[in-house]
Amino acid sequence: MTLPDSESLPFPGFVADAECRIRYVNRAWHALLGDRLGERWVDLFDEMDANAVLARWRACQRSLEPLRVRGRIVDRSGTTRYFAVHCQPFIETEDAPTELYGLLVDITDEVQQEAENIAILETAVDAVICIDERGRIETFNQAAMRLFGYAASEIIGQPITILMAEPHRSLHDDYIQRYLSTGDRRIIGIGRELEGVDRDGQRIPIYLAVSEIRMSGRHRFAGIIRDLREQRANREALAEQRERLAHGDRLSTMGEMTASIAHEINQPLTAISMYAQSGIRLIERGDADPVRLREALQKLIDQSLRAGAIIERIQRFARAQENQRELGDVNALLTDLLKLAETDARLHAMDLTLELQPDLPAVYCDPVQIQQVALNLIRNAIDAMNEIQCIHGREIRIRTRLLGDGRVEVSVSDQGPGVADDQQDLLFTPFHTTKKDGMGMGLSICRTIIAEHGGVLSFRNNDATGATFFFTLPQGTLDDEQS
Repeated sequence: MTLPDSESLPFPGFVADAECRIRYVNRAWHALLGDRLGERWVDLFDEMDANAVLARWRACQRSLEPLRVRGRIVDRSGTTRYFAVHCQPFIETEDAPTELYGLLVDITDEVQQEAENIAILETAVDAVICIDERGRIETFNQAAMRLFGYAASEIIGQPITILMAEPHRSLHDDYIQRYLSTGDRRIIGIGRELEGVDRDGQRIPIYLAVSEIRMSGRHRFAGIIRDLREQRANREALAEQRERLAHGDRLSTMGEMTASIAHEINQPLTAISMYAQSGIRLIERGDADPVRLREALQKLIDQSLRAGAIIERIQRFARAQENQRELGDVNALLTDLLKLAETDARLHAMDLTLELQPDLPAVYCDPVQIQQVALNLIRNAIDAMNEIQCIHGREIRIRTRLLGDGRVEVSVSDQGPGVADDQQDLLFTPFHTTKKDGMGMGLSICRTIIAEHGGVLSFRNNDATGATFFFTLPQGTLDDEQS
């Protein structure tokens, strides 16, 4: 038995029997290795697991599927070379034993390139893991060992899902098979943040980027993994610091509004005192009219609730709290805020006017932080109008509207001097202020808050007089609230 046109083939070829013993070789094989007739071809390759290959070969005999393996061999000149062995089972008749036609394809250059690549991978700062199309780990560099706690020798050959947390662990194999069959990219070529699992079962926040490598007709996938633990800790520390700054800014705002807050609370307290004295006088006269006494007591209750509502609103605004976001109605937030801001405006003989577009979509936000930004803009408008003699009026307009791209805009317009040209580039810079007693952090904090909500805070000078400061917020969805 010979290979069809075997003598003209440029590749070393052979025929082996059902036990893998060589029965025939072509000229290219003879030039490379000599005859080697009667020997098992699997024994000619260094470090090849002969028993594992023979088991696969027996399975191929039954299914008539091709067999492909790789191995290292020393040729007749003493040179070490690497070959991919492509084998095809063949049965001439039903009674004849299965024979194997094999061809050797030189992959020495490819293997050497792989070795160089592995050497490079070993020195990489990030973890690099390569898997085959079945999701089995083929390479596992030093950084991966440090990150996940496994030695390469114990993890190579294991499914990559051992390093994944749910839900990606259950879905990973389907992702690969879907990509191989349809080209639909769910992971390949896309970077994402997710969680890995180390040897001790601890979850690790990671950034994973996956790329595809095609070599020798095989699909392989390389994952570059970055440890995000330090980055996430820094992000949380920065968020905590911003929360403290925002809380400090709210306390500072409350401090600046002390006079107006005192005036606001003093009104119901004065009324409470008057109605209480009236009730006492009715009782002391001995002929108290139950109806009038009931009216006085009801007014006491109403004014005490009013005072309590003012204090509760101030406490809610000034309270230190974690960032708590929810789907909210911007118009409702501004209407509630007006009850806190209008007292300060009246104290400075100014009017606040709300112009709210109805039926705005909900936004996903921290209500207190959005109110903080709006109140900061209103108080800045009050301060700006106090700087000059406002001949066009003393009105501050707070507007909402839906923009064409679906964002919600909140704007605060004043009739002050506007923003000078030399101040425009510095306006949102930390510690820059035009106020005598200001710290220069209010607008900087507000811009950070709005940016974290996915919006923009900016301004424009009005055509006639004054300036309009505005911020945008993206529409919220149920997915936002559930995340």
